[in-house]
Amino acid sequence: MLININKFQFLCPNTVKKNRQYISKYPNLAPLQKDTVSFSGQGKLIAESMVDAPAERTCRQVEVNAEPARFYLESILDKYLKPLTQVNSESNPKDFPILEYSTRIKKSTSIREKVVSKYSKVYSTEADEFSCHLIDEFMKYFELKDGISKNFIIQEAKKLIASKVPPYEFISYYVSTIASDFQDKNYLNFRDFSDDKQKQIFSQIVDSLEEVPKSSHTEGAAYIEPTSIKGVKHYANDIVGARITMKESDPEYTGLVLSALKQAVDDGLLKITSIENNLPDPKKLPQGKEISDYAYATDSQLRNLAKAADTQLIRNKSKSGYIAIHINVDLSSPLFSCYKGVFDGYSGEIQILGTDVEKLKDIEDLCYKLKDDKNAIRSEYKPFKTYFKKYYNAETKDAFEDYTYALYLAQRTLPPFAKHSEYFPSIAELGFEGKVPNELDFNNLKDLKDKCDHVAKLVQKQEELNDTSKGSHTETLKTIKHNGNIKTVKSLISYILKG
Repeated sequence: MLININKFQFLCPNTVKKNRQYISKYPNLAPLQKDTVSFSGQGKLIAESMVDAPAERTCRQVEVNAEPARFYLESILDKYLKPLTQVNSESNPKDFPILEYSTRIKKSTSIREKVVSKYSKVYSTEADEFSCHLIDEFMKYFELKDGISKNFIIQEAKKLIASKVPPYEFISYYVSTIASDFQDKNYLNFRDFSDDKQKQIFSQIVDSLEEVPKSSHTEGAAYIEPTSIKGVKHYANDIVGARITMKESDPEYTGLVLSALKQAVDDGLLKITSIENNLPDPKKLPQGKEISDYAYATDSQLRNLAKAADTQLIRNKSKSGYIAIHINVDLSSPLFSCYKGVFDGYSGEIQILGTDVEKLKDIEDLCYKLKDDKNAIRSEYKPFKTYFKKYYNAETKDAFEDYTYALYLAQRTLPPFAKHSEYFPSIAELGFEGKVPNELDFNNLKDLKDKCDHVAKLVQKQEELNDTSKGSHTETLKTIKHNGNIKTVKSLISYILKG
C-alpha cells in the first residue's frame, strides 16, 4: 500500500496543519543552498552567514552590563583562592599551587562571533540529529530500495528540514512530510504494509521521537532569538570567564583548588551548573602512559565537588588533545535584581589548566575555528585564515590533527617553568617531519597569530575612540548614570562577600 501526506495526517491533524502553517510563514527558513561570506559591523566578522548576527550595539550593551557578574566571580575567587596563589617564584607549591587567576569579559566583537557560530551550529546539529533519529526509526520497519544507502536518505531527510526551525517541536509534520517525499521518490519499501499497519507504525515513530529530550535552545516552538539580549546571553554562554593557571597541576595540588571552590559552593556563593573534565583519548597516549599521567584531578575529587553543587560531572574525551577542567557557573543573583535585571542572567566558565597547555590553547583555538566555516572570526585574522587554509587541507588534515594531539600531550607533561617551554616542541621533535608541512608548525602559527593580535588590538582601540567621539551630551549623561549603577552594585557585592 502507498501512503500519502493527507492520509498520514491522522496522527495529529491539527498539529500537522498548524506546523505546516507555521513553517510556511517563513520561506526564508529553508536550508541554505550555498555558503556565503558577509562583513558586518564595526568589528568586521567573517562567517558562513551573518544574517543572524546580533547588532554591534546590542553586544556592546551586553558586554558593559556584564561587569557586575564579572566582579562577582572575581570577588568569589579572591575570597577563596587568593590564599592559594603564589607569593613569589620560590613559594612552596604545596602551599601555593596557583600561579595566577584572572577574570575577563568578552569584547563585543567576540560576543557577536560566539553567537553567530553557536546559533548556526545549534540548528544545523539538531537537524542532523533529527534526520538520523528519524531514519533509524524508518529503517526498523521499512527496507531500503536497491541502490539506496542509509546515509543518502539521511541527507535527503535533512534537505526537507527548515534550517532555523527546531525539528523536535514539529515531529508529526516532519514525519509526515518526509514519509510522503520518500514514497514519491521510492526510497523505502512501503508496499509491504497495509494502510492500517502503516498508521500504527508511523504513530510508533512519532511516539519514539517524542521521547527525545527537548532542545535547551528553544522558547515555545522556536529557537531563542539570537539577536535579542536574552539570545546573546544564551548563545554566548561564556561572556564572563575565569582562568586558573596552575603552578603545579598534579591532582594533589589541584585538589586544594577544588576544595576551595567546594567551600564557596557550601557557603552558597558559587552556583556550579556542570563540571567538564577534558581528558586525552587512551588510544592516543604514548606507549607506557596512562590517563592519570595527564589528569589535573581525580574522578573522586571532581565527584566530590559535583555532589556538593548537586550537578553533573561530564568526562569528555578530548578531540584535539586539549586537557583542562571546565567548571560552568550561573552568575545570576538576587543582588542583580535591581535596575530592571540588566545585570542579571549571565553565565560563565572557570577553566583550570597548566601554563604550558594554556600557551598552546590560545593558538589552537583559532585553528579550530578555521576548520569549520560556520565559525565566525574577526577580519583582522583573515591573513591567518588564508595562510592556515593554504596548508591545512585534505592531504595534511589527519597528520596535523595527530601532531596537535601529540603537542598537547607534550605540553601537559613539561616540567613547570622549563627553560625550553618558551617554544613548542617542533614538528621534527615530535616525529612528524615529512608528514606535516613545516608551515603548520605551531611555532610559526604563533608568530603569525601574534601579528594578527597586534592589529586586532589597534583596531579595538580605534573603535573605542570612535565611539567616545560620537557620544552626544545625552548619551554621556546616560553613561555616567549607568556607571554609577554598576559602581553601586559592585559595592553591594563587596559588602555581602565580606560579611
